[in-house]
Amino acid sequence: MGKLNAWFRIIRPPILFISALGAAVGALNVNLNPDPFTFWLALIAWAPLVYTGIMIHNDYTDLESDKINRPHKPIPSGVISPGTARWTGLGMMFGGTALAFFINIHNGEINYSAGIVALSLTIVGIVYNHWGKGWGIWGNVFVAYGVAIIPFYGGVAIEPVDGIIAMAPLTISIFVMEIGREIIVCAEDVEGDIKAGFKTLPVRIGAKKSMYVAVLFYVGYAILYPAPFIFRWDILPSLYYDPVYLFGATVFAIILFVTWGLTLRQMTERAFWNYIRTGTRVGVIFFQFILLISAFYPGKI
Repeated sequence: MGKLNAWFRIIRPPILFISALGAAVGALNVNLNPDPFTFWLALIAWAPLVYTGIMIHNDYTDLESDKINRPHKPIPSGVISPGTARWTGLGMMFGGTALAFFINIHNGEINYSAGIVALSLTIVGIVYNHWGKGWGIWGNVFVAYGVAIIPFYGGVAIEPVDGIIAMAPLTISIFVMEIGREIIVCAEDVEGDIKAGFKTLPVRIGAKKSMYVAVLFYVGYAILYPAPFIFRWDILPSLYYDPVYLFGATVFAIILFVTWGLTLRQMTERAFWNYIRTGTRVGVIFFQFILLISAFYPGKI
């Protein structure tokens, strides 16, 4: 594995794409014509810097587990040194956080909402990377926060006040869903996590039992996502009343339950990779594109 290829892999291009697209979706659903400078600078601060920095730093802290579970990765294989990954990740996180405060600087304003969200993700990322896998389900809660906050950040980057209300329901439903998905991801890594001394939920109660805990959070998501559509809260934007949103969220829910069932039936490394890491990730991208369509074509399906 060459150095360039190793750095390409460690930044996790699919996650970089998902985090950038998710932030863009949040931004465009609160303002279809955002200030271009703010929009692009917000995305640069978020996806290529803060989010990617957390992923690189995570590979540094997961080294002992990866030596067992994924010895081919850039750090355990020796292509990228642990120290380089550590300081690169930290530098990107704090650089992106600082930049997030100044995405409106051309207007002479400080965007405290975007900056605080970016800072919170940086802190959560560092804490989880170092200690989260010893906290059982609470570690999954930390990761779920990092995923759910993506569209929320996009919303407050463009509309620092209105974006909070606009993105809250979507953020909460994704947060609940992602706790379940992260439990399943940890179920795949039980062997290496035991040897590394991590105390994830699957390590504590077993991989199969943790799968049943995970599906409860999927059920929670299935209850939460249609709530704005059903109750028609007047303070929320049209996004949640659009059949496009309801269609995308429903298909995504189906993908979650199908991939969970297929994984539970097989409980093999290939099943986790095909259905959870790949299948649900494709589902997330699909849902994000549906939300993007909803931003441009509200009320149409």
